[in-house]
Amino acid sequence: MRTLEDLTAASIGTALRAAGVVDVDPTRVTVTEIGAGFGLLGTLGRIGLMWPSGVDGPASIVAKLPTTNPENEWIVNHFSYDRREAGVYRDLRPWERASTPICLAQGWDDDAGRGWLLLNDLGALSGGDQLAGASDEETFAMVDALATWHAAWWDDETLADLDWLPDVNHPTVVGYGKIFDQTWETCVTKLSGALDAAILDAAPAARAEFESAIDTFAKGPRTVVHGDARLDNALFDRSLSGVTGAVLLDFQLATRSRGAYDLAFFCAGSLATDDRRRLEPAVLDRYLDRLHTLGITGYSASDLANDYRLGHIINLPNPVSALAVVNPGTERGARFLHRNAVRGITATVDHLG
Repeated sequence: MRTLEDLTAASIGTALRAAGVVDVDPTRVTVTEIGAGFGLLGTLGRIGLMWPSGVDGPASIVAKLPTTNPENEWIVNHFSYDRREAGVYRDLRPWERASTPICLAQGWDDDAGRGWLLLNDLGALSGGDQLAGASDEETFAMVDALATWHAAWWDDETLADLDWLPDVNHPTVVGYGKIFDQTWETCVTKLSGALDAAILDAAPAARAEFESAIDTFAKGPRTVVHGDARLDNALFDRSLSGVTGAVLLDFQLATRSRGAYDLAFFCAGSLATDDRRRLEPAVLDRYLDRLHTLGITGYSASDLANDYRLGHIINLPNPVSALAVVNPGTERGARFLHRNAVRGITATVDHLG
């Protein structure tokens, strides 16, 4: 299954039967693209399913397929993004330890470097507004979800056996520093005066710390880092009393590193700058408290504060290079990339020194 047109009753039935979900094909499927301008490096479709009488099959599932954009396809191939996500769902089965979608079936072709996922439909949940920025409730729900995710694989040495999961000091990841060098001027041009000159002048200083920050993060404690923990990659359970939880999505950028990277990444890109500055102390306290509640010991507030600062240093090449080279596909995607760079660069400068 490569495109939305490949999602037929026969192909879906074959996949779900092979995975033991059902034992017959659906009689009819309807496919609707979802997430245009949200997931920039893949294609998402919601599949409505009708079944023969008496068959208790899912009424709706979500398919994640490879990107069809040639420019973004090169990025996915170069960094093995699809291979990483396939490994997360196949080998880690994350829904058994953390709050993620359940993978009902998947296929992966090593030779082609392509695959597909069929996930349970979480349509009853809702996303946040990445462009506006996370609310306080959404922020704390994400902090809880990330802490739970990190605690599940905290200092798990078996992660070293997963050849699809790169360490933070893998040449591909370390290469982000050079990518910053190659894309910085293009990023500055595309920002077109959206940031004060003082911030733009200060940002390259983070580049000088990049390799040393990577070296620190390559030492324990390490876990599975989500790598793309932004508001668009989460869904929220909401009730009359407010946001009660978050579900993490999209694991294409999974890496073995320190969990504080995800915290820095989320705060840098998914919070409006004033909200980030206001909430950071509470965010760090809540994350650490959650880790301790989950039995993670020996990791102090000063450890977290230092890792959080270094997380911003390591993150900087991502919003810079994304604005420079990722094809946004939609107007909404273009606005996201621009705002993400503004927020991410500002956050990094805030944490220099």
